[in-house]
Amino acid sequence: MSYSIQKYPLKPALPKITRHDQLPPDAIEIGRLLDTTERDKLYVLVKRHQQLSILTAYENLKTHQYYCDQFDFPLKVLSWFPKALEEFRKPPAAGGLHAGAMTSADEDVDGEMLCVLAATQGYYLVNRSRQSPLLAGASYMPTEISLSYHFLYDLGFLDLWKKLGDKYERGEL
Repeated sequence: MSYSIQKYPLKPALPKITRHDQLPPDAIEIGRLLDTTERDKLYVLVKRHQQLSILTAYENLKTHQYYCDQFDFPLKVLSWFPKALEEFRKPPAAGGLHAGAMTSADEDVDGEMLCVLAATQGYYLVNRSRQSPLLAGASYMPTEISLSYHFLYDLGFLDLWKKLGDKYERGEL
């Protein structure tokens, strides 16, 4: 997680979803995938009008406490992220970022400023227009969700994301 200076106006927070299996009436589940590498964390993609909430639901194995974290993005992130990730991964000789680059430029995606950051074992998808739900309070921290290489590529989350992005582009979501 990265703390940064707030450069853009913040969007209001979407109402919090506290359980992935009890969605509010305005929320529609459009996809899900279980990440078996990290405490069986379930990722649920939820459409809320023109917004996408990514829910991560898991249980602490020691305390048996249930957690449901929420990360909000514009719905257009479904088609934007796979392309942005592809550009981020390009080598400099193929028109990609300079060698050693850790972050892409911020891009306006339906009025929200998004970027891709390198992580130790994958990537962060960052929304600089929304306050992190994990740090509500005086300090600004953008919403960012960590996605491991294994989850994206081996377990198929990027494939699911691309299918949903194609549906979004065709106006089917």
